Amino acid sequence: MHPFSFRTLTPLLVAAAFGWDAAVAHCADKAQIQQAISKGAAQIKSTLDKKLGGPKSLAYVTLLKAGEPHDSPLMVQAVEHVRKNIRDGEYQNPPEHIYEAAIDITLLADLDGEKYKPEIQIIADYIVKLQEANGAWTYPPPRRDAKCINGDCSITHYACLGLWAASRAGVKVDPQVWIRVLNWQSTAHNTDGGFPYWPGTTVGNGDGKSTLNMTVNSVGTGMIAMLNLEPKRAPKFDKSAKSDKGEPAVAGTPPKKDTGALESVNLDQKEAEQKLAAAVGRIPESAFATTRAAFDWVTPRFETVNRESNTKAYYYYSLERMAALINVTKINDRDWYNECADELISKQNADGGWSMTEQGGPENDTCFAVLFLTRSTGKILKRTNIEPPVGGGLLSGGRGLPDDLKDVDANGNVKKKKEKSSLDDLLASLQDPDKVNLEDTQAELVEQIQLGDKTKLIGQKDMLLKLAQHPSAEIRRTAIWAIGRTGDLSLARFAILGLDDPDSGVMTESHNALCWTARKPKAFKLPEDPLEGIAADAGPDQKSAAIESWRRQALRLWGEWYLRNRPYADRGDEFETNLRNRLLELK
Repeated sequence: MHPFSFRTLTPLLVAAAFGWDAAVAHCADKAQIQQAISKGAAQIKSTLDKKLGGPKSLAYVTLLKAGEPHDSPLMVQAVEHVRKNIRDGEYQNPPEHIYEAAIDITLLADLDGEKYKPEIQIIADYIVKLQEANGAWTYPPPRRDAKCINGDCSITHYACLGLWAASRAGVKVDPQVWIRVLNWQSTAHNTDGGFPYWPGTTVGNGDGKSTLNMTVNSVGTGMIAMLNLEPKRAPKFDKSAKSDKGEPAVAGTPPKKDTGALESVNLDQKEAEQKLAAAVGRIPESAFATTRAAFDWVTPRFETVNRESNTKAYYYYSLERMAALINVTKINDRDWYNECADELISKQNADGGWSMTEQGGPENDTCFAVLFLTRSTGKILKRTNIEPPVGGGLLSGGRGLPDDLKDVDANGNVKKKKEKSSLDDLLASLQDPDKVNLEDTQAELVEQIQLGDKTKLIGQKDMLLKLAQHPSAEIRRTAIWAIGRTGDLSLARFAILGLDDPDSGVMTESHNALCWTARKPKAFKLPEDPLEGIAADAGPDQKSAAIESWRRQALRLWGEWYLRNRPYADRGDEFETNLRNRLLELK
């Protein structure tokens, strides 16, 4: 071990008041997110009897996504609620029209698509029958008028959601339905690439201007249609690719023009392409550019709060779906999920619900918020972007913990339930890892610390420091993980020591622990993997050099951070002298 090590220290475990840097980012961990979901679901259940029609269907879907068992009495009620709209073999035109039909299909498909396939087929037929000749959907009479006669982007999106759910249940949807949608989208956007609420009009909802909600939903609409036509040809939003404006690009599409408008297309050529696509059931070529331009419009406008709309919760519900469909973890280099999750958690009411709608009742707001937090679309597509375990299975950063840590091991496998151990016993058992199942012990430790009382760690400092010097790298890594969760600045020095550990797993876990202590989720923008960007076939020397470079950078940055922020009680001690000497070595 490097001479700058635990063995050179006399630990000073004195808690001290600490003023954090001004630029602090709050990071909602998995426990906070799960707690928000549970409180939201409880609030929905408490108001379920007051809901009717579409809002009630949405509430049932939300509860299902939040973990309600498929065979519970509540889900039996949900099925009967949907079946009330089916009479004499036809889906009756409900008050919420396409919105309600789409949610009803989604509920049945996600409950048991095979079992409820007959009902799903009936509702799908209803949606397809109401598609306009131009490929869109809109309001039926008497709400239909000149303002929305060219189609409604929101209703069209929901129609596609419903038909996508029907497809997942094995109901065949004519490819021409999807092609008509994509051809309509190629004419429904504005010249800036964004989508209005009602295309082709300058009056009414949005006055014909591109809006964030409608453009986010239209990206989702296009992707749903393309994935249902030709999944392998659907565009891939490569996070490493950049347009000439530095924005994410879509593979296989031309760069966006400086004017921000879609590239002009010869109308005769466009019509010929559309006819060819329709004849063979292929994605119309114009769909790629349309989707690309729409996402490019959204990218610089992404915010954690949609200030242009009075239906703010609807934005989160739509955003999660769009990001899952195009499979991106960042929008404009920002972590869309974590930022919005933190915002939502901060806005949750004491009763567990959300009230974010400025006009009309907020009856759907809680559902939209919970559907975002549960990553409902990402789970359908298996694109939840859950962080993988680090090393032997201890999860890093608190994000991506399994939904129920009591029933799974660190790799997500169901395990047998057993009586919980105390935190004292868990930590003590790690002293002799040969006598315990290390991954099970780690998983139980994560559960107790992340979902329980972190303050119990304060009384375990001596044990944690002992474990941080254990011969097993995996035990050292576990101890560093727990040290980071104490939130005690006086222990940050031990995580800094871990940066010099010969094991790269301990080294990177030490960086994660310091991020938690400093309350900076992505401190210094250091890569999570020291080998990021290194070719897979790189030799041992090249990999060792990359790890050492990452180590030196982390030590320098965190060492300087510690010297600026260390507790007064620890200033001028032996550790500080050793740290300053180590930093001089790195220059």
